[in-house]
Amino acid sequence: MSENLALLGAYSDAMFRGDEQAVFEFWSEDFVSHVTERVNPAMVGTDIRGEELKWWTQVRNAFPDMVFTVDLLIESDDLVVSNWTVRGTHTGTAFYAVEPSGEPVIINGTAILRIRDGKVVEHWGGPHCQDGLGLRPRTPDHSDRSELRT
Repeated sequence: MSENLALLGAYSDAMFRGDEQAVFEFWSEDFVSHVTERVNPAMVGTDIRGEELKWWTQVRNAFPDMVFTVDLLIESDDLVVSNWTVRGTHTGTAFYAVEPSGEPVIINGTAILRIRDGKVVEHWGGPHCQDGLGLRPRTPDHSDRSELRT
């Protein structure tokens, strides 16, 4: 396993366990997400690592039985592309503004990360589900699982 993939694995494990300092240890102070301008333009040029911590905190608290998997990893030089999935039941707290439904939820996302000197320095991808955007309630016949895609 490459150094970059080992770093991302250690980061994901730490955040899954609830290590709130991990984002500040693994992500550079001058970390840039190319999503920020689209999602929260007022934060462009600021330290946005706290938003990553907020997402992990929200997802752990909203889906206490969550399982986090990395479904695809592609590495090229200092870039890593990952497609990941969180599966859980919304029995905990609200996920951003979406109140618990008691229903199963799948959150799937793709991220492209640039890593330099052992730190994540740059990100491209979808927004991390801010405000529960995309969370759909199940249909009345319950044939549809709630799903959130980023």
